[in-house]
Amino acid sequence: MANDPANSIKVLSIDGGGIRGIIPAIILDAIQQRLGKEAWQSFDLIAGTSTGGIITVGIGTACNDGKPYSPQQLVDLYVQNGASIFKKSIFTPAKELARPKYSPAGLETVLAKFFRDAEFKSAFTPLLVSSYDLQSQIPFFFKSHKIHISDDYNWWVRDIARATSAAPTYFPPFHLARGNQDYALVDGGVYVNNPSMAAYIEARKLYPSAARVIVVSVGTGNRQDRIQYADAKDWGLLGWAKQIVPVLMDSVSEAVDYELKYLPECTYYRLQVENLPQEAADMDNVTPENIANLQTIAKNYVATRSGDLDKICADLKSGRGSDMPGIGRKPN
Repeated sequence: MANDPANSIKVLSIDGGGIRGIIPAIILDAIQQRLGKEAWQSFDLIAGTSTGGIITVGIGTACNDGKPYSPQQLVDLYVQNGASIFKKSIFTPAKELARPKYSPAGLETVLAKFFRDAEFKSAFTPLLVSSYDLQSQIPFFFKSHKIHISDDYNWWVRDIARATSAAPTYFPPFHLARGNQDYALVDGGVYVNNPSMAAYIEARKLYPSAARVIVVSVGTGNRQDRIQYADAKDWGLLGWAKQIVPVLMDSVSEAVDYELKYLPECTYYRLQVENLPQEAADMDNVTPENIANLQTIAKNYVATRSGDLDKICADLKSGRGSDMPGIGRKPN
C-alpha cells in the first residue's frame, strides 16, 4: 500500500515570480474547484517563496476574518494592487542604478490591508515560507509547525509576506527584529525560488514514517528569454545587476525539477507554463494589458492540462495523510 494516496503525505509548493503569482493562483483555484475543499484540507504541508510565500500564507492562515483567502481572492489581490506594489515613476530607471527599484511603501500598505493582524500561529496546516538572512548569510525559513515549541517562531503574517518577497534590486531587505532576534531578510528566491525540495525535506522531518510523499509544485511560468554570448561577454557589475536575479531564480527552480523527478518514494507533479512570452516574463510588468494576459495564459494552461489536473486531484482526493496535533487549527 506504499503508493496508496490515502497513506501518503501531500505537499504543495509555490514558486516566486512577482506579479506572475497570478498564474499559480489561477491553477490552484482550478484544483480547489475540482476537489471541492480548501488547500489546507488537502495538504500536510504548504510551502512558498516570494509571491508564492504570499499565496502560502494567504491560503493557509486565518488572515481573512478567521478564514483563509481563496485562490481567486489572491488573483484579485494581484489584479487590483499590482500597480501599487510595483509603483513606477519617470525616475524609476535612474533610481534603480543606485537604489532598490521600488519603495517598499506600496507593498507594505497592500500587505497590511490584506493580512491585517493575522499571526502565523493561525495556520491551518504546517506552512514553510522561505527568506534569506543577510546578517548571518544563511537561509531563513518561517515554520508555523514550530510555534507549538516556542512563540519565537510566531510572527505577523504581513511581516512574513514582506520578508519573503524582498527581491534584491527590486525592494530593500526587510528588518525583522524582536528582543534578541534581529534579521535582514531578502527574497528566498535567491536559493529556493522553487521550494519543492525544501518542502519535501521538511515533510520528511515532520512525518518520518510516511511511505510516500506527493509533491504538487506550481510555477509562475518558464521564461522564453535567452541571453546570448555576444550580449553577456562584456557585462560587468551593472550588466549583471539587471540579470542576476532572474538567472538565479530560473536556475535553482530547474535544478529542483531535475532532483525531485528522480527521487525515490516521491511522486512529483510540476505545473508550469512553458515558454512564457517575453512581454509576460518580467516580474514587475503590471500594465493592465499584461495582467490581463497573465490571466489568459493561466486559464489556457488549465484548459489544456485538464487531464493532468484530474490525475493530480485523484491523488489528493483522500485529503491530508496525517493530522499532527498542535500545528493546525480550524477556521472560525
